[in-house]
Amino acid sequence: MAEPMVPNPRHAELQRLLAEAEDRAHEVRQAYQRASSAMRSGRVWTGPTAATWTTELEDRHQRLGRLAQRVVDAIEEELRRTPPLVTESQANAARREMAGRT
Repeated sequence: MAEPMVPNPRHAELQRLLAEAEDRAHEVRQAYQRASSAMRSGRVWTGPTAATWTTELEDRHQRLGRLAQRVVDAIEEELRRTPPLVTESQANAARREMAGRT
């Protein structure tokens, strides 16, 4: 007789991690927008040094956003490879493995 299928704890943990990563990625994408807008307004700081600093700030902000998205993409990829249902013995083994990492 085949073992019953149960929710995969690893799949559930990846879903939780994905939600967290998406929240953090959203925060990262918003992080420097106010500072950048203020600098671009010309009312905060002007001149060549200000322009250089603003460009560097925006470049770093864009890079950080891309890196945050790469984390989200990697979790989504792993989630696609992880079945939502597994046998009870597989679920127990996954729980033991996850407990060993904490």
